[in-house]
Amino acid sequence: MQPVKRLILATGLILTCLASFGASPPFLPDSYLRHVKYLASDDLKGRGNGTPELDKAAEYIAAQFSASGVAPAGDEGTYYQKFMLTTGSEVGPGNKLTLTIGDNSYDAVLKEDFVPVGVGDQTSVSGDLVFAGYGISALEYGYDDYQNLKVADKIVLVLADAPREKDPKSPFKDTGISQLDSDLTKAINAKYRGARAILIVQDPLNHPNETEDLPRLAEGSQIDELGICTLRITRSLARRMLDSQKKDLVELQRQIDEKLAPLSFEFSGVQAAVNMDVSRVRKEVRNVVGILTGLDQKLREEAVVLGAHYDHLGRGGKGSLLTQLIGQIHNGADDNASGTAGLIELAAALARDHGERKRTYIFIAFAGEELGLHGSSHWTQEPACPLEKVVAMINMDMIGRSRGNQVYVNWTGTSPVFPKLVTEAAAEAGIEAKTSAAGPSGSDHISFYIKNIPVLFFFSGLHSDYHRPSDDWDKINAAGAVKILDLVYRVATRLNRAEARPLFTKVDTPAASGQSRTGSSGYGAYFGSIPDMGEEIRGVRFADIRPNSPAAKAGLRPRDVLIRFAGKEIQNLEDFTYMLRTHKPGETVEVTVLRDNQPLSVSVTLEVRR
Repeated sequence: MQPVKRLILATGLILTCLASFGASPPFLPDSYLRHVKYLASDDLKGRGNGTPELDKAAEYIAAQFSASGVAPAGDEGTYYQKFMLTTGSEVGPGNKLTLTIGDNSYDAVLKEDFVPVGVGDQTSVSGDLVFAGYGISALEYGYDDYQNLKVADKIVLVLADAPREKDPKSPFKDTGISQLDSDLTKAINAKYRGARAILIVQDPLNHPNETEDLPRLAEGSQIDELGICTLRITRSLARRMLDSQKKDLVELQRQIDEKLAPLSFEFSGVQAAVNMDVSRVRKEVRNVVGILTGLDQKLREEAVVLGAHYDHLGRGGKGSLLTQLIGQIHNGADDNASGTAGLIELAAALARDHGERKRTYIFIAFAGEELGLHGSSHWTQEPACPLEKVVAMINMDMIGRSRGNQVYVNWTGTSPVFPKLVTEAAAEAGIEAKTSAAGPSGSDHISFYIKNIPVLFFFSGLHSDYHRPSDDWDKINAAGAVKILDLVYRVATRLNRAEARPLFTKVDTPAASGQSRTGSSGYGAYFGSIPDMGEEIRGVRFADIRPNSPAAKAGLRPRDVLIRFAGKEIQNLEDFTYMLRTHKPGETVEVTVLRDNQPLSVSVTLEVRR
């Protein structure tokens, strides 16, 4: 039989078996919201990874599973699957910044004059000081603070943010992550120009309150390894540097903003020396795993996985979109107490539905998602059942802020049965399902997709409280969330009871518009790889390569490790993202990967991000 005919017949058989199985049990807004209120309460302090409060959340979820009759499926007969995770950084007393101005030196004070925000390859560096405006290179706008400025082996002082920050018509207006105005992009830009360190000072025109100069180092917050020593410094320290050159920080910023032209220069007789003392903190965290064993003798060995991450940002730190509010509790009501509460409610409903259960259900509340999908990656490496027996994975991440009786259902292209299945289930549930063949990659379903498991990702949409302290329970649309749970229930039961499992298909369609979980407009030119978020290495390991993508056409494969892009070393995902944003569709670049620990160089022609 030809492959196409087999696919058509198999698809028809599955759709026949996926007939309506009756109405779902009622999901009550008050019951759902009760879980959200607890998980997103100040008592849990934002459920940061490695904190006692995340452990409390895990114990709450396990207790709810137990009360519903969901059996444990973690380590040694418990609900918990433990794993180690780099949860943050420890800032030691050896962090130093020394200025030498002529014959005089000044030792800056840690947490009073400066704080480290990024770690370099070298722990001790020194060099002459240069001022590079905002530290932005935006050739598409005809603007480059580094034009005619030599910064190799030097220490760079830059302003935070971007020119005309408060002007909505500014060409630099961009609020996303890894954009022109972020500390991260400024640091990588300086690194690739050969600078040894970068000092970032808050711009005075738009931020007159000098108490905001230094971001708070939230307890346990993670300081990224950026390949360049990166410090935030106070305006008073910057003035000390500029006074020696008879220059004024406010006037420099005003002139740059008025003319949209750089005013970069080399300091005369001023040097800086930086010493970094930052170490990784590794702690044990836990996935919470429950199981409802199937009752059909033929199908009980197969499983439908339902998941939601229950960790959030704690008191901010890495991931917070309001760095000046780091230290405040980020409760993460929508992200992702909303999905976790949904997982609890679905587990209870499906446990009551035991008479109709054919396949096994596995419920997983993941830890480590906010730091890189670590919990789901760990579970797929050490699953509660063989991965080949997992017929589908349903992920709920941010389902609490639905608008207009609709929900995004992404990655329907991972099985030929999904589009019709979801559409029919949504019609029965009375909710509009906005489907897309693929979708956002930054959540736990991706750990299953790269293992060739069909996935569905339920998401109610982005909002202005995302990764901010204002993501609180009182903004949750509980009535809308339980409508989404009704849909998820109908989809899950269809998958559970179907005689044939859904076929898996790879997809090459990028995320649907308007769904970026970062709020950014994208990551530049299209490359076509999915990074392995669960492994801490130097470089970027590809978890998967999208079919028909530039990476696929160049012969790149899953498990390759990207180490160079267009002649620049790639140390981490941030470097890779930066390079994609600074190259245009149509460009052909040489990339080097490690394949089986051997370097391999190929040419990749970048494409438009569709």
